[in-house]
Amino acid sequence: MSDKSDNICGHPSLHMVTVSGEGAGEFLNDILTAQIETLPEGVARAACLLSPQGRILFDMLALRLGPDHFGLVSEAQQTGPLTKKLTLYRLRRKLSITEDTTSCFGRIWRGADRPDASWQQFDDERHPALGHLLKRSTSAILPDDKDWQKQRIELGIPQGSTDLTPNRALMLEAGLDKLNAVDFKKGCYVGQEVTARTHYRGLVKRRLFPVASQSHHLTSGDEICYKTQLGDEKLVGLCHSVIGTLTGSVALASIRLDAVAGLLDGTGSLHSAGEQLYFSVPDWMDPLPGFDKDTADS
Repeated sequence: MSDKSDNICGHPSLHMVTVSGEGAGEFLNDILTAQIETLPEGVARAACLLSPQGRILFDMLALRLGPDHFGLVSEAQQTGPLTKKLTLYRLRRKLSITEDTTSCFGRIWRGADRPDASWQQFDDERHPALGHLLKRSTSAILPDDKDWQKQRIELGIPQGSTDLTPNRALMLEAGLDKLNAVDFKKGCYVGQEVTARTHYRGLVKRRLFPVASQSHHLTSGDEICYKTQLGDEKLVGLCHSVIGTLTGSVALASIRLDAVAGLLDGTGSLHSAGEQLYFSVPDWMDPLPGFDKDTADS
């Protein structure tokens, strides 16, 4: 095994909202997209709170911290507003909803062990390669998470407001339905009608995909164009999360699915600022909306 520090990183940008009290699981299950009532301990499950129009307001990892006690781990900039929003939905329920800014979060991956017993460990349901989320109640100094973020982006897994623009992003355009972040069988939740209609009618027109440049340093918000073999160009996407490499960068980009069809059959290519981008479809995404399995794997 490589040096232990290579397999551990910190997530200083993450904070948590705790929800506790009788019926806390039922309360969260009624408003969040994922199945929360049956969430087992030791699991980190992706979930979102949507607007009534089905747009993502907040994304999070839900944790069961004990009976009738849950943690919602999200970006530090989102936990304050998330606490206020949950409090509005609480109505007369006797629940405690609190922003926790003291807990520390980290990550172990590539088969590492947690540093010591002071850390709680949660399996990240989204993808095995993301490893395990760590939590403890006091601060700690850990290596930065740049390598882990690069792994996340290369896997095409969205996280945070950079990838999931608040009040604009849709669950299915981010592929979150394939990451167990939405349960289509549990019944109603905020934004359920729009999300279910998009799912069952196949209305997805764009998706988030990993792209890479070998020589160009992309930035969040960079435009992506599709170029045909005849030289015609059209705007088909935007960059979201970006991580630099030694000579270039990797990004998670929103790309129109009509352009993806051309990329998969080899009749076009992606470019940003005149530089070619290399596009991939991670296995977990197959089949893509509007593509059968054979097309998506070609």
